[in-house]
Amino acid sequence: KIEDGLPRWHRKLREAEYAKIDAALAHPRVFFVPRTKLGRDVSLGTLRDELGLSAVVLANGAWRDRPLPIEGIDRFVGRGLLYQNPFVHWFNHYEDPGYDGPRIECPDGALVVGGGLASIDVAKILNFEVVGRLLRERGVGVDMEELDTRGIPETLEKHGLSAEAIGFRGCTLVYRRRMEDMPIAAAKGSDASAIAKAEAARVKIMTRVQNKYLVRFVGLASPVEAIESDGRLAGLVFQKNAVRDGKLVSLEGETFEIRAPLVVGSIGSIPEPIPGIPTRGELYDFDDWERGTLRGLE
Repeated sequence: KIEDGLPRWHRKLREAEYAKIDAALAHPRVFFVPRTKLGRDVSLGTLRDELGLSAVVLANGAWRDRPLPIEGIDRFVGRGLLYQNPFVHWFNHYEDPGYDGPRIECPDGALVVGGGLASIDVAKILNFEVVGRLLRERGVGVDMEELDTRGIPETLEKHGLSAEAIGFRGCTLVYRRRMEDMPIAAAKGSDASAIAKAEAARVKIMTRVQNKYLVRFVGLASPVEAIESDGRLAGLVFQKNAVRDGKLVSLEGETFEIRAPLVVGSIGSIPEPIPGIPTRGELYDFDDWERGTLRGLE
């Protein structure tokens, strides 16, 4: 996740995390075995029954993208639909020497479905790619770190340009709840004051994203249907929502469309199924959520 969950402009943060990982793995009582996948290179049975270990702790994280909640939507993957994890991986590596992965074109006016920090990064990647391309067409070079630091309007102004002048629209981020509900700032406590401060912080962060990176925001909307055109995904139909007494409710019969040349799903990651690990729905089947014990496994 440090290598390919963070976009490449997070260079300093990534280097700091690498240092923490190196320090932990350098401990004399840590025996590190790289490039070894549970369920493929070593079985759970081997770890539990053959190596004499006192305990096995699963800390493999969640890497698999949660699919958009629309029946059959994944038939459009690569045809107007992408998901966050492979998209960020492409962005981090497509300029590497010898890169032989997929080639992705980032069109202006794309649509991102999400609401967390990762979805904001996806939206920024889309806008940075489009702005970078429009500037190169005008003979202006710009790197991603400058766009992240300065923001899009200030970078364009530096070159005597504006979003309107280069014909830039920007992508749209759609979230099922309100802006103040976005999981981008945690509440420091459960009392009303702490919750209010967290909500204000979330609005402040997202307003900054809108102004600095020209990301459009639509709240209280859940995707319910695909819009297909010539065998490609051409947008989504959204159900309008409302928050009542703290609960999210759907406004039956109230829908709207957003058409877009590309849709990126960024609604979270879920664990990868591993042979021998019990699952329930899209998560591992926990016998005790607080302790992390798994049902049927000592």
